[in-house]
Amino acid sequence: MDKINLLHVVCNNEFNGTERYVVDLAKNLNKDEFNVIVATPMKGPLSEILKENNVREEVYNNGKKYYYSLKGLYNLYRIMKSNKIDIVHANAKFHPCIAAIFAGVKLKIETRHGIFYSKKQLENLSFLRKVYEYAKQFFVNDFIATSENDKDTLIKYFKISRKKVSVLFLGIDFKDMENRSEGLFSYKPYIPGTDFIIGHIGRLTYQKAQEYLLEAFKIIAGKYEKARLVIVGSGENESILKKYIEENSLNDKIIFKGYIKDIYREMQTYHVHVLTSRYEGTGYVNLEAMALGVPVVTSNVGGATNFFTSGMDSIITEVENPASTAEAIGKLISDEKQRVILIKNAFNTVKKYSVQKMAEDTSAYYKNKLKALSK
Repeated sequence: MDKINLLHVVCNNEFNGTERYVVDLAKNLNKDEFNVIVATPMKGPLSEILKENNVREEVYNNGKKYYYSLKGLYNLYRIMKSNKIDIVHANAKFHPCIAAIFAGVKLKIETRHGIFYSKKQLENLSFLRKVYEYAKQFFVNDFIATSENDKDTLIKYFKISRKKVSVLFLGIDFKDMENRSEGLFSYKPYIPGTDFIIGHIGRLTYQKAQEYLLEAFKIIAGKYEKARLVIVGSGENESILKKYIEENSLNDKIIFKGYIKDIYREMQTYHVHVLTSRYEGTGYVNLEAMALGVPVVTSNVGGATNFFTSGMDSIITEVENPASTAEAIGKLISDEKQRVILIKNAFNTVKKYSVQKMAEDTSAYYKNKLKALSK
């Protein structure tokens, strides 16, 4: 049987959740069944990781915003034609599927890595935005949602046909995490009188909503003298966040560490990891924290309520509500038994989401979709 030629397309060359998903699939799909190529808009951090894992990269544009570039789409077309691509798997943007139509590609897929609208925005979408989202299904054979909540949103708000939406859960690489950490389920007890470390790892962007994290921490800092906040990541909102810290005299309690490539040992120094996003897909960082024995406080977005049970394996807070986040953090500072309960239950939750299962499910999905098209 001939191998299936698979092209994954990403729209930047950073290494965040979407790119991790692509690399994990490329590494774990059966190499006897799939030839995997990853198309990137430019050389960058992702290029190094692809090279380390012996995954072939093709650069299609010298810039991030390929979807405004006819040259970028033409280069994608050339890559598809010259490599006789059977499946184009677009990530975050559907535009590669337009090139795929002209290249005669059989199967065109887009994974929606989260729905990048708040609930308020979804309920007030403009007519043109609704048309744009609805029209995508005429260029794409199938959409992958990474949670049931995202599937429901695609159907309800974007009017995507239910037959065109599949749910495939993400997974994490436990073996890799164990090799690059102090070990899985490495519980760090809190000793009263010492610093209580609240950690956050994420891009400093509108989506991640760190301004609400800072407002929550301001409440916490007023109640708990030993509370400290560590923020790992970089992005366009860094100066705004630092200005808030300066204006509220929090400089001695908050540390910015910038971008860190290897986050696992860093994460294991935290007593809790907090995510205050306006919207998310699955939220890799939540799964990783759980696997490493770090309690999770997360906003109620994306797959949070599909995957987690608040009060059992995590604490789920209201979106854009600093008081809700502060209350959750406060519970974990004052109640060590609650932290231990969350850690134990979280590890049982996260065990279900391995990268191997994700690859197996995705492989079966690819084959079934191709088979259906050949009928």
